[in-house]
Amino acid sequence: MSTLSVRDVTHSYPTSPRRVLTDVNLEIPEGEMVAIVGESGCGKTTLGRLISGLHQPSEGTIEFNGKDINSLRGGERKQWRRRVQMVHQDPYGSLNPGLTLAGTLAPGLLVHKVATHRTVERTMIDLLQQVGLDATPAFLNRYPHQLSGGQRQRVSIARAIGLEPDLIVADEVTSMLDVSMRVAILDLLIKFRQERGLGYAFISHDFGVVRYFARGGRIAVMFFGRIVEEGPVDEVIISPAHPYTRMLLESIPIPDPVLARERHLDQAERLIGTPAQKGCVFANRCPMVQPECRTAMPPLAPTPGASGDRPRRSACLFPERVEPLTHVQKERVLKEHHVATVGGGQRDDRPGNRDVDPGLGGSSGDQEPSEQVG
Repeated sequence: MSTLSVRDVTHSYPTSPRRVLTDVNLEIPEGEMVAIVGESGCGKTTLGRLISGLHQPSEGTIEFNGKDINSLRGGERKQWRRRVQMVHQDPYGSLNPGLTLAGTLAPGLLVHKVATHRTVERTMIDLLQQVGLDATPAFLNRYPHQLSGGQRQRVSIARAIGLEPDLIVADEVTSMLDVSMRVAILDLLIKFRQERGLGYAFISHDFGVVRYFARGGRIAVMFFGRIVEEGPVDEVIISPAHPYTRMLLESIPIPDPVLARERHLDQAERLIGTPAQKGCVFANRCPMVQPECRTAMPPLAPTPGASGDRPRRSACLFPERVEPLTHVQKERVLKEHHVATVGGGQRDDRPGNRDVDPGLGGSSGDQEPSEQVG
């Protein structure tokens, strides 16, 4: 049974008639990493907030272990609140500036009976140690303004994993951090998945970060409130089955002026075109649009040759016509952009080895000099 299911979800906010999400369906099985990727404004953060219960969908349901989360009451709702946690994008805005770290971590532990008043301090110190912070009572008395951005995000992660959840919604958790800290935070989340079997809904706009973090999981690509492609991470990145996915990969910056000149001149214009109001939502930007694309929105259907219980899916009438990435583009996506995005270090992609050069990015136990506690 899936840990979490998004079924036919459509959502809009009272301040605007525009739909933020339209007919979204997504499965997050127990212990799996699902990355949600798309440009700014595509609805991925709204989807994360619906999954975590911060908003109620306008239409459709969010189900956790077969039960609609918005129908849960009493003890069942309290149990669900503990089992699904969220780590927000902004490490500065997600912590109450008027509370010490103890004041931030303790209430959840006490309310959900993870700790008692006698054991809560010891539990909080253990959490600090697990996320790579100074595990002392003095550190618990600090306020958020006394911490660096990396330290604040580690506190947010400690607050989430302290309740022993089954699923964490991680919303752009590295986008506001210094480049040198991104690998450390990603490796920290990976460590908890390996140790605790956590599932993740990992939201990002960066394919390099997604490939590093969610390798072996699945990826859902969103455009204008719809999922337009969904499948295994490496398959989607190396051989996209929707023209929007391919254009996102093509838009990755190239640190070589000679290779950069090989781009199509109309690439930038296509990336900012107005979404179509009828037919395929991507029709106005699509380089391979056909007349039938403007009559009805293609369903998110299995791609040709896909099989299994969870086949790869694409919302394109002609997924087989999407050109594969060239050798140069693959090298850029899998190597150059990955290195530039997650901190400048190379890592061994063999199973079980995610370390980077310790002099360039650090692993989950490393801290930047400004984070060392004197």
